[in-house]
Formats: sequence, C-alpha cells, structure tokens
Amino acid sequence: MKKTKMKKLLQPDRKLGKHVIIDLSGCNSEIIRNCKLIHDTLVEAAEMARLTVIGIMDHRFMPEGYTAVLMLEESHLSIHTWPEHNYASIDLYSCNLQTDFQAVIDFLANELQATVTGVAFLERGFSEVCNAKKAAREFAARG
Repeated sequence: MKKTKMKKLLQPDRKLGKHVIIDLSGCNSEIIRNCKLIHDTLVEAAEMARLTVIGIMDHRFMPEGYTAVLMLEESHLSIHTWPEHNYASIDLYSCNLQTDFQAVIDFLANELQATVTGVAFLERGFSEVCNAKKAAREFAARG
C-alpha cells in the first residue's frame, strides 16, 4: 500500500515528454549489420514522425554491432544492434507530445524484420515533489 502511494506521489504532474523503449528481437542479422542502412532507416523514422534531426553520432563495433544517436530538436532517437543475437535496442524520447510513437515502432520493426517487438512507454516530466529526499519526508509524514 505504501508503495502505491509513493508511486503516485512521484508520477509527473507536468508532462514534458514521452519516452519509448523498444526491444526488437529476431531481426534480420544482415540488415542490422549494415551501418549505412541502419543510419538511413533511423533518419527516415525521425522524418516520418516529423522530428527534426540536428546531429548524428555513430560508432561501429568490431567484430560487429552498431550504435547511432540522432540528436533531435525534440530530444533523441538511438539504436544499439547485436547482429550476432538478431537484436536491436531502440530509444525514442520526444518533448513533442504529438509524436506518433506507434508509427516509428511499426516502421522500425518492419524495416529490421523483427519477429518480436517489446515496448515500454514512459511519460517524462516533473512533480511538485521533485526531490527524492523531500518526497520521502512527505511520504513518511502522511503515515
């Protein structure tokens, strides 16, 4: 019961963004080995969601694997691939609350030929209680 109260206490009162965490399993390993294709696919996903790319950082790992981060005017889109496990991990955070997250999820799962898609949505923001120590004191005072 106390856990529920604490969770409610710490939920954001003012939503400033949404964050989706995507796990794509069963991806086509040849596709997720192709750094140029992944790069272009991420840019296309951002464009389809009407997000503005302002910078890109990427790195190819040896013997395989790839990480790319698109810095967006609205926040970021990132991918980390493990071709040897047919797996890609993707993050999209946007402060544009109208971003079509589902379109991005469906597009990326399709393009990477994932057979299993796991998704977690988070609402990001702040509460009147934005300090963990203050939250604990207020929670304890409530009994």
